[in-house]
Amino acid sequence: MPRTATPATITQEVAVRTYVEAALAVTRLLPNPSKVLNNIGRTIAVFDATIKQPDVAAVARRYREGIKKLEWDVSRNTSRGARAEWMKEVIGNMPLNKIIPAATSARDYGYTVFEAMWEQVNGQHRIVNLVEKPRDWFGFDQGNNLLLFTRENPYGIRVHEQWPRKFICVQHEASYKNPYGNGLLDEAYWYAKGLAANFEFHLGFLEDDGRDHWMGWVPPGSDNEYKDKVEIALRALRNAAVAVVEEGTRIEKVENKGRSSTSDAYEIFKKSCRGTINMLWLGSDLATNAQGTGAYASSQSGMEIQDDALAAGKELAEDLINSAVDWMIEVNNIPDDGEEVSFYLYDPPANDKTQAEIDQAYATATGRKPSDQLLAKRGYEPGDWEDAAPQPTAPQQPGMTFESGYDINALLDAAETLKKKY
Repeated sequence: MPRTATPATITQEVAVRTYVEAALAVTRLLPNPSKVLNNIGRTIAVFDATIKQPDVAAVARRYREGIKKLEWDVSRNTSRGARAEWMKEVIGNMPLNKIIPAATSARDYGYTVFEAMWEQVNGQHRIVNLVEKPRDWFGFDQGNNLLLFTRENPYGIRVHEQWPRKFICVQHEASYKNPYGNGLLDEAYWYAKGLAANFEFHLGFLEDDGRDHWMGWVPPGSDNEYKDKVEIALRALRNAAVAVVEEGTRIEKVENKGRSSTSDAYEIFKKSCRGTINMLWLGSDLATNAQGTGAYASSQSGMEIQDDALAAGKELAEDLINSAVDWMIEVNNIPDDGEEVSFYLYDPPANDKTQAEIDQAYATATGRKPSDQLLAKRGYEPGDWEDAAPQPTAPQQPGMTFESGYDINALLDAAETLKKKY
């Protein structure tokens, strides 16, 4: 007979590691499932050298710069309440130019940990900074609890139990099975490792596939020792064009027509590695490889895909700051005024000629004017515009509407002009 569900049974989590894997202790460290770390037997600190490899550093820096160019706010309402104004003032005093790029590093490593620095200002408890701490100081136990490893506690201290509202862990694509998250450096490690080696190494690696081959025929019944001697002679002939073999041994060069040169093969290898790294961080390789005719269109397409990739970094930074916002609201017992107060990042307004022409064409065709909400999206604030003298308007024919009889040719002509221009 099935048991009746009670509040105690339906609220309790059942499928946990300590229940399914009975031999594991709760405090046992959960290993990082990284493919690279498991292969080379190192800690996450090994990725610090990977992100400094020039090709990886270039795209990672470009990504961080793209994040730093975003604007931020704490409320999507044009008229903010007292709580939103206070929170915006607090966040504005934080070093966001360091905090936001540091939060996006969770995308590179899988996770990163911040320590909240609290201060009392005017009777209020504020977080004045969020400091990124070394990742190899932290880990997770079998219960997915964040651990801090110390000399006195080599098995780790559960930080959220020991220091509430002190540490924030930012995770990229984390799950219950993998709280360490998925880091791009885990995917790019071997590509960066290959690009970090010198040119001569790659030539030696690729030359067997790129240069001519030498074949040797030995008399029937030759032993392995004689075959080894002929092989050594062939290698010497390949490298120095001089070799000594016994009479009766035939040597022939077989021309390799599959490669133009080993240098070309190396360039293909290098471009492939760099293209993969660009794809991982930026979401596209178009912006870096476009050349000649159509390069502008390709680069624009690449930047649009890059905007999609930026969404992951934006989410990481927003989660970090909003965790700090929630803590400050709780600690200071700020009354709820009904307004949603949350930190968010957005693209800077595009007040360029193209956008102005589009707005003008739409306004002319529909006879409508921009709203306060649209002006706010364009970056304007109350007080930026003053009332202008009323302009005379042409009399309209009675009963004419946009749907029934307005001449839409002006809008279509404007759209065609923009299409040809861009």
